[in-house]
Amino acid sequence: MLLLAEVLPDKHALEGRLVEILHRISGADPALITADARLMEDIGIDSLGFYEILIEADTCFGIRIPEETLLQFRTVGDIQAHLESLELTQANAENT
Repeated sequence: MLLLAEVLPDKHALEGRLVEILHRISGADPALITADARLMEDIGIDSLGFYEILIEADTCFGIRIPEETLLQFRTVGDIQAHLESLELTQANAENT
């Protein structure tokens, strides 16, 4: 069984991977892709881009983000916090 902790990079690396993914999807300047950047308004992620994020999360991190969860994300930080929470949830489950 593959552990999420083995798939997800550390916090700094995770942030870097998200910037790369969002830059590739949107074409936005990587310097503008910060935790506070709004996905639609600041980075230019459209509805198709949200689905590309779903695919990238599955491909790069081996996780599936439910569509309804993804559509609630407003900022880059929302995505990062979700991925980090998955790692913490998996770690807690392994320790019990």
